[in-house]
Amino acid sequence: MFSKINYYILKKFLSAFLITFLILSAILFIGDFVEQFRKSTGKNVPINIVLQLTIFNFPNLINYTLPITSFFGSILALLILIRNSESIVINGMGISNLKIILPALILYFFIGVIYIALANPLIAIFDDKYSSLKYEYIDRVDKFASITKNGLWLKQENQDTGLTSVLYAKNTEDEGNTIYNFMLLEYDDKGLFNGRIDGQKALLNEGYWEMFDIQITPKYADTEYLNKIKYSTNIKPEDISDGLSSPSTISIWRLLTFISFLEELGYSAIDFKMHLYGLASLPFFISALVFLAFSLFQGLKQNDKFSKTIISSLILIFFLYFISNLLNALGSTSQIHPLIANFSMPIITIFIALIILQISELKRKKII
Repeated sequence: MFSKINYYILKKFLSAFLITFLILSAILFIGDFVEQFRKSTGKNVPINIVLQLTIFNFPNLINYTLPITSFFGSILALLILIRNSESIVINGMGISNLKIILPALILYFFIGVIYIALANPLIAIFDDKYSSLKYEYIDRVDKFASITKNGLWLKQENQDTGLTSVLYAKNTEDEGNTIYNFMLLEYDDKGLFNGRIDGQKALLNEGYWEMFDIQITPKYADTEYLNKIKYSTNIKPEDISDGLSSPSTISIWRLLTFISFLEELGYSAIDFKMHLYGLASLPFFISALVFLAFSLFQGLKQNDKFSKTIISSLILIFFLYFISNLLNALGSTSQIHPLIANFSMPIITIFIALIILQISELKRKKII
């Protein structure tokens, strides 16, 4: 059970977290609004749509700033405790520094758990709406690829005839560039049905589908059976995987199932695995960052100068940012397993914190 002192420390850290969160959120919101306005310049996008884009994109930005918020929120809480000599009073009651930081570690761990369990599904909905608005008003293109548990759907244009078609494939390989048991429905420029093609297999090449064992059913003609044809398309081989949903638009509760669907259909699910393991490692990472903040401010007194420690904090956070990007790059290219890529960050952070604590202890004993 927590004592009154533990609850007091929790209150301090939670207040500092909320203050840091609100400040960073305000900065991010204003910055993203300016960025969305810049992207919409010259495209006659109404200001209310720009505001909607900012609102729907904002929760996803929090995903990237939660670790930073946790780190600097912890620093703020520790500074308050040291400046007000509260840490000395608490130590004088026989409570060690490690017991002071323990409630904060538990608090931030549960903030991470609550985020991935409750906030993440809502963020996925917001991000999906943001993607739809961005496609409609900024990119000015329709989303042409969709994957469901039943197979792959593609919207494309025949570059020879100018007809639009919707292609459905029950099975795929090679990230959608090889499809099996497919059906293609053609429509004219007025959206009226023009014909249908069914086939057993098709290979996507640069500028065309190579279709095998096909059945062509025109609107006003007899069905024709052919062994092989070339069907012109505006889709490139790399476009299909690029056109699929962003991992951030899928909640953590659906990610495992969606990854299975992707792999069954022959797609690389590496980005989705990176996102899944990134979410799973988040509570551990932000708790590790709190421990790192504690290690930096361990042993400081009310009259000590904090400038060097704050500068060290900034250097460390940039270093960790660099390592995180490096690990993400290695994980995204399958050079290391996504699980290792994401869970290495909490381990590295704790390792650095332990080194700092050991150096502080040696300095205290005047060994170095």
